[in-house]
Amino acid sequence: MPPDVKPQIIVVIRFSYVALSGFRLSRNGEQDVRALLYASDRLERRFRMFEALTLPSLLAQTDPDFTTAVLVGADFPHPWKKRLEALLRPLADARIISLPPLSNFKATKKALDRCTSSKASHVVSMRLDDDDAISNDCIAETRRTIPPLLQISGAENPAIIAFNCGLFLEQRAAGNTLYGVNEKTPLGIGMSMVAPRGARPTIFSTDHRMVHTRWNCFTDGMTPRFIRTVHADNDSSGFMSGTRVEHSDDELDAILAQRFPFSRQALMTLGS
Repeated sequence: MPPDVKPQIIVVIRFSYVALSGFRLSRNGEQDVRALLYASDRLERRFRMFEALTLPSLLAQTDPDFTTAVLVGADFPHPWKKRLEALLRPLADARIISLPPLSNFKATKKALDRCTSSKASHVVSMRLDDDDAISNDCIAETRRTIPPLLQISGAENPAIIAFNCGLFLEQRAAGNTLYGVNEKTPLGIGMSMVAPRGARPTIFSTDHRMVHTRWNCFTDGMTPRFIRTVHADNDSSGFMSGTRVEHSDDELDAILAQRFPFSRQALMTLGS
């Protein structure tokens, strides 16, 4: 890493945040969105996914030098917030950011600004949903990619690091399905923007499927770096944009053992 480049990686997780825009649900109006997101049965499902997938993947990172910003509404129900606080304690630098309803970009930008260190030369804003997982080396690989990316793109220019190879975990009434994917357009899980501290753009400035049309973008399409869940509570359609890869059970076991803190059996029974 060049001595004048001091990146701070901030993982932003929107946890049932009532946003005024940026989600399909936002079209229903603030009151309807709040009622849906804060429903006890839905929150219980989200917490189970977060506890089983997202949080373990963060705790398993081989590079623990990152900040986690969990964005919730200012009126997020108190008992659930206390549960979230307890879950986040094992993470070295995790913060709950409580904000009133704002647009998706404004809210995530505020969350990032509140977590940004004055010692950082660059902020690396990373996307992660509360029901997905990143590989145990995702932070380390992101950090490794920053110096050559800035050398090519220019340290003053925002640039994107994305991962197009991973696993999809579909939860269906008939049972879960786990398979590989190679996306043809950038997927948001673990995707980051590297930008000078104080710059306006973040990873939430542009739809994740379109970042390569606006910013210089490095995409790793060879190494499994994420697990995406597809289920009834998804705000997006959960579609796959590329190629489905039917791994054998042995291949799935090897991928999980090398890169994720989960067994295939645990994933196949998740949510049941």
